[in-house]
Order: sequence, then C-alpha cells, then structure tokens
Amino acid sequence: MKSYNTMGSVYQAHTSKSSTPNIIVDLKVIIHETVTILPPQQTEKRSMFLSNIDQVLNFNVETVHFFVAHPEFPPESVAEKLKSALSKALVPYDFLAGRLRLNPESQRFEFDCNGAGAQFVVGSSEFELGEIGDLVYPNPGFRQLVQKSYDDVAMHDRPVCILQVYYFLYWQVN
Repeated sequence: MKSYNTMGSVYQAHTSKSSTPNIIVDLKVIIHETVTILPPQQTEKRSMFLSNIDQVLNFNVETVHFFVAHPEFPPESVAEKLKSALSKALVPYDFLAGRLRLNPESQRFEFDCNGAGAQFVVGSSEFELGEIGDLVYPNPGFRQLVQKSYDDVAMHDRPVCILQVYYFLYWQVN
C-alpha cells in the first residue's frame, strides 16, 4: 500500500485487488485531557448579530483532518503549541470563546462574546494511522474522534469552538 500526504490528509492507495478496504471501527480512543482555553487578555463583552441564514442553518460542523507525525515534534509539544495558538486566536476572534444564545427580546440567536473560552481535548489511539483504513473514505470509527460530552449541556453553556488533537502510534510514510 502506498501512502502520501495530500492537503493535510493521508491518502493510501490500495495496490491489492481487494475491493474491501480494511476498516477498524473501534479506534480505542483514550481522552487524556479536556481543558478550557481562555483568551490571554480580556476581550470586550458584547453580543454579535447572526444573519438570517445563520438562524436557519444552526448545526455543528464536525471535521476530522489527519496529519502525519513529525519525529522532531513530540505529541506533548504539538499540543502545547496548539493550545497557545488557540488562546492567542481567541482575542481577535473573540466570538470563538463565547457562547450561542437566544436573545429574549428579538427571539434570534446571537453570539454572546463573553470570553468563557474554547475547549481543547487531547487524546490518543493505540493504532497506527495506516491501520485504520483508507482515510479518504468515511469510517464509522471516526465518530469516536468527535467529543460528544456537550450534548447534555444547555446551549448557552456549550463552547462554540472545540479543538481536539488525537495521537496515533507513529507511522512512517514511504
């Protein structure tokens, strides 16, 4: 099987005649840390108007990207750099540290730019990236890479932004 990096995703070209790719459904994901990342400085408390289309198309966007590990950047270092970058980004993009709420007067959704913070999750899997199947195609196991613990939390307490980093066993691309 040949592998290469394409736009942040690892593509694995199957060289065998088998039309059924190997798919591991249980990725054996372990969550190591879940923290709230706050902006490094206080931001203006304000409400942010949402357009009519934002009122109707109100849903979570769950996206998974795969990147091959670099041997000079250990997982702990990558996680710390991402935490720092996210924290700094929450100043100019303050709505990402806010919450979605329903304005009682207008009955419209809006961002409550309150600096409550974004969530940051660090986890791992015991598998190598190359073992979980072709990353270009959907895999039911990828659902394990999207944290669902906020489904029971009231909308006005849910983070708008959740950044998650999962580490797979080191896998060398040939």
